[in-house]
Formats: sequence, structure tokens, C-alpha cells
Amino acid sequence: MSDFKNMEQRLDNWGSTVRSPKFHSGVCAQWAHLCVALRDGANAPAAVTPVEKDGWVVEAAWSSMPDHVYKWVLKYTYVLRMSPVQVQTRMRKTHKANLRGRPFDLVLAEAHAAISKRISALTASHIIKNIQKDGCKPEKAAL
Repeated sequence: MSDFKNMEQRLDNWGSTVRSPKFHSGVCAQWAHLCVALRDGANAPAAVTPVEKDGWVVEAAWSSMPDHVYKWVLKYTYVLRMSPVQVQTRMRKTHKANLRGRPFDLVLAEAHAAISKRISALTASHIIKNIQKDGCKPEKAAL
């Protein structure tokens, strides 16, 4: 993972990675290699930079978020680059979620906290999976 100063920068990176033409359907093979590598816990293909890999880690966390409102607030803000007013309108019309009674900064901060929890959970499960696979195994007894 690259060193980001805050969650805002990490989410901006996620948006630019997802929007990148490098990962669109025209170059599906590279995208597929990355998905398989992330799924299996292997190293990313050499053509994928650490910053791009982190963008796909955030994408995996985003796709597993349980809260529908926070999930779409993040996507509209960082991937589709909508303004707060546009996000509020889209959430009301498309998702039947009225955000106008609360400050948008508060809703966005709660969404940041929600995705941070998902990223932490995914990172922890990845580490645990690697420890289980490569961790301390008893030596085979030689007879």
C-alpha cells in the first residue's frame, strides 16, 4: 500500500483507479489478473502499481460495505465526482434516502468511518489467511 496522508487521499486514489482507462473492458486481461491475484492473496501483476493495487483494495472494501447509503455516497462523491447537492439529489431520487436534514460533511465523515472499518476487516482477514497458510506448522517427525 502506498502512503496516503488521510482517507480522503486514499478515496481519491480509489476513484481515479476505478475510472482509469487502463482497467476498462478493452484491457480486460490485466484487470482479470489483478482480481484473481487479490482474491487468492497473491502478488499483483507487475504492470499494476502499488497505488493502483490500493485502489482495488478500497474497491473490494466498498463492494462489501453493508450500509447502502454510505456505500453510494462514497461512489457518487469519489468515483463519479458529484457535488454534495448532486449526491443528495441522486440519493433521494434513486435510493429513496433523504440526506438533506443532516450536514453533508457529517454524512461523508460517517461514510469514511464505515469504509475504514471494511478496509481494516479485509486487511485483517487477509493477514489471518496468510498466517493460517504460511504460519507456524509443526515439523514432520522423522522416523
